[in-house]
Amino acid sequence: MLEITNLRDGAVLNHHHGCETENALTINVCGVADVQAEVRVNGIAAERCDRNFSAEIKLTEKINRITVESDDYFGMESKTITVVWDKKSFPRYNFFFDDCVFFLRSIALERPKSIFDEMFLNRLKKIHDKYGTKFTLNLFFHDDHHDFSISEMPDDYKEEFRSNSDWLKLSFHARSEFPDRPYQHADAQKLAADFDEIRKEVCRFAGEESFIAPVVFHWAMTNPENFHALKERGTNCLVGGFLGTIARIGEKHSFSVTDIGFHYEKDVAIYIKHKHSFYDRFHDLFLMDSVTCCNYDDIDVLRKKFAELSSDREAISLMTHEQYSYPDYFNHIPNHLDRVEEACRLATEAGFRPVWFVNGVFGNTVWEE
Repeated sequence: MLEITNLRDGAVLNHHHGCETENALTINVCGVADVQAEVRVNGIAAERCDRNFSAEIKLTEKINRITVESDDYFGMESKTITVVWDKKSFPRYNFFFDDCVFFLRSIALERPKSIFDEMFLNRLKKIHDKYGTKFTLNLFFHDDHHDFSISEMPDDYKEEFRSNSDWLKLSFHARSEFPDRPYQHADAQKLAADFDEIRKEVCRFAGEESFIAPVVFHWAMTNPENFHALKERGTNCLVGGFLGTIARIGEKHSFSVTDIGFHYEKDVAIYIKHKHSFYDRFHDLFLMDSVTCCNYDDIDVLRKKFAELSSDREAISLMTHEQYSYPDYFNHIPNHLDRVEEACRLATEAGFRPVWFVNGVFGNTVWEE
């Protein structure tokens, strides 16, 4: 019998979980082992009390291995887990819009003097100017509602996109909205081809500086064997539903594993539900759930969710879907962008800073500096 009880493989740890200095995060490792066994944690003798053991160790790397060894007259056992040190962590948030293409069609048809004369981008810029929010707009190649493709987007606005790329990024989402779950049974070649097609167009009309690797794609579902196609293109973090997330307006929350969580098993889904962040060492990917989806949650719900955030929550994901902003969309939500602004206000007033999750550890780039 040998088990670590206060940590699990994939835990992301920061100053809330131990004593942090410039060079180490000191944490306590607890567990159970046979009563007669001598227990060591990363070579340090553990204190014993009946079956329980504990030892204080130092994490000194971004990715750390914790090995517990027990030794008695029945033999030796060992258990190794991998944990992440989120060094110099700070409260931060990432905001992305899924299903984006309406705003590009509007610009392509109306040819405004500035991209920020377009209704949707105009409001996002006002929110950015007020709160500093960084937005990622995850693009469809084709607009199934209006028969428009982003290949029709003129490159007249490239310099304006470039000059605002410090806060406004464009990314891959899917070739089109329909059919649902386009990558559920697709192979890596299909995922990569659609990704590359959208990236090529973004670089053409908005400049390479405006493109960022995605943290999600349409319906958050593909075979994990395809993850390498995303990793090779810059993705190091995935945001999904994992457990109890509704997939359509009108559904009720449940506590079962959702099918919009990249096929992760229930143990991981439950852990993310409670801890919100996870490191998948098998694919070298960080995982997180979202605090809110603004096209589901009205302003009163947003305020309630932020009020319920735990004081040690360091990184949060905010999201919504672009089309609900437009009056010609059949499910238009008149106050949709008011909800977006309220989420940004609440995040800012709670002390969260805007980041891109695709960089570093959920937007914390200390290890890369």
